[in-house]
Parts: sequence; structure tokens; C-alpha cells
Amino acid sequence: MVDKQWIHDRIARRVLQWAVRHAIRHGEHFATYHERPKRASQVATRPEPGATAKGCTIVMQGPIATDDDFTRETLALYASHFPACRLILSTWADTPDALLDPIRQLGVEIVLSDKPKLAGLFNVNMQLVTAGAGVRAAVEGGAEWVLKTRTDQRLYNADAIAYLIALAQAFPVAPGFQQRHRIVGVGQGSLKFAPYHVTDQSVFGHAQDMLAYWTPPLLETSRPAHWPENLADIYQQTPIGELCRTASPECYITSSFLSRVGRTLDWSLQDSWAAFRDHFCFADYATTDFYWVKGQTYSLQEFSNVYDKVSNRQEFSFREWLLMYNGTLKPEHARRYEGVLSTRFTDAVVPSPTTVADLLP
Repeated sequence: MVDKQWIHDRIARRVLQWAVRHAIRHGEHFATYHERPKRASQVATRPEPGATAKGCTIVMQGPIATDDDFTRETLALYASHFPACRLILSTWADTPDALLDPIRQLGVEIVLSDKPKLAGLFNVNMQLVTAGAGVRAAVEGGAEWVLKTRTDQRLYNADAIAYLIALAQAFPVAPGFQQRHRIVGVGQGSLKFAPYHVTDQSVFGHAQDMLAYWTPPLLETSRPAHWPENLADIYQQTPIGELCRTASPECYITSSFLSRVGRTLDWSLQDSWAAFRDHFCFADYATTDFYWVKGQTYSLQEFSNVYDKVSNRQEFSFREWLLMYNGTLKPEHARRYEGVLSTRFTDAVVPSPTTVADLLP
């Protein structure tokens, strides 16, 4: 019997490959095309011997992603790739058993929470409730390390957890703070030109640090009266500095943690870069083979690189972080970019002229 789905898939891939090659030959840009298996059973890679993930708990939080059984298949992949890891799904109490039972059958622990009365701007409280509940369960279960990730994201690399542990151990956190190891940003959204904007998607760290990171007070503030009502309009019309300090979930979570461990903040890019150097590290997407349904399926972009301008949504990569860590790039260099805080997201970065003062501590 002919497998029609196989035929349709093969035709679609041939057309896509032809379209990409045609665009490269006749257009002004190079392009690439990358496929990832949908099902855990399609993935044959395995971790290297000795690249252990022992002591780590993976906390997946949020509503179950049902398209292509994405959440369940991701947890099945993690059970195969990271057998030493405890797996926790932290989701809502009103989730149907029909969705939960297949995940329980994988040996995944389920943590259920009631939704907060106030979702918070950009649903920050929704995230904090499920993330906090999952991380608490991980700590209570004796976890040494925790990866907090989302139900619509996946790390395909079989050595990803061992790599993240190695990163945290290789670069000690700056002394003088109540922090055991660096927090490692794994997902998208760790931004170079937005103060304290560390990704809140997939984040890794020592269990006690992660508990402090994911348990700030829920936000009860409402949208400022002069802001647009539509969330997309808020991002497009509000200056970055104001947005980060008032409403960005990433900045609220990061700044709360930094204050909690004893850092004084001034909301400048210079101090933000210094905080990245002292408290954080960043794992580039390729090192963990990171995939995000929402981000990559709809954008069709493997990376968020922009070439026709310096975007104020530029990510803070491991390359830049390492240059900062070894002193090649200094927080003082951010002074020439402080004007970015008055621009709106997606604007081009226009640095001020470099002076001697910009290079002095």
C-alpha cells in the first residue's frame, strides 16, 4: 500500500529545497535549510560515556504543547538522552488527564498548580507560578542542578546537560555575592542592549540559585496608563529602558535575583554587562541544538542574526561573554550604547562617538 503521507512529505521537501537553491542562485543572500526529527524514536544519538547529567533535574513548565505531541516527545527524548536526570512537568491543575497520563507513563513527575488571580504583564506571574513550583519540587527531591525549560522548547544534543554543568563549573561566579554558581542562559532573549535582559525561556544553574531565581514575588502592578493596550504595540512604542524597568518579565526576574544575591543595580547597560560578566554565562543555540516551536517554526530562522544593521535585539552570545570574562571587552565599553535605552525594540543601534572616557573604568 502506498504511504501517501510519505509521498506528500517527500514532494514538499523537494519543493522547499528547490526554492532555497533558486533563491540563493538568483537572490542577494545565502540561505540554509535544517531539519530536526519530530519524534524521539527518530533520534539515534546518545551521550558520550562519562558525559554524565547526574544530579540534574529538568523542569519543563507551561501548558502542554499538543501539536505533534511536542511536549511528550521532548520528554521521551530527554528520558533517552539523560537517563540520570529526574524529569518534572510543572503545569496547570486544570490540564486534562488525557494529556497528563501519557507523560506519566514516561516516568515524568507531574506538578500541578492553580493559575494566579493576576496573570501579570506579559503573563509573568503565570510563568513564575509553574516555574517556581517545578524548581521547588526539584530542590525538595535533592537536585544539585536544575534546567528550567518550556513545554515548547527542546534541546536535541545528547550531551547538553553535561555541557551546561561543565560551563557552570568552569567559570566561578564573582566573589562577594550569595550565589553558588553562574546562571546559564540557554534559550533566546539574552540581549546585549537591554539592561538585565537574560532569557527566561530555558535557564540552567545550581539548584539553590535556581530556587532564588524563580521565586521572586508575583507582580501586582498594572500597565502604565500612558502605554498602549495591545502588547505588541507596547514593545513597538515604549523605549527600551522604560520597558525593561517596568514590564519586561526577563528583566524583572533577572533584576530580582541580582538584588537577592546582593548586587546593587543602576539600570545602565554598563552595569548590565558587568552583571553578565559576574553572575551569568550564555550557551549558544548550536551547542545544545536548541529548538523553539514558536520562534523557529514561524520565523524559519535558525539564528536571530541580522546583517543589514546592528539590531538592538542582538543576543549576548558566548563569544561576547567570553571576551567580557577575560577582559578584552569591558563593561565600560557599553557607555557608547546607553542612548539605545531611548530607542524602541527593532531599531538600529547608533553608538555615540568613542572617547577616552568610554574606555576608562
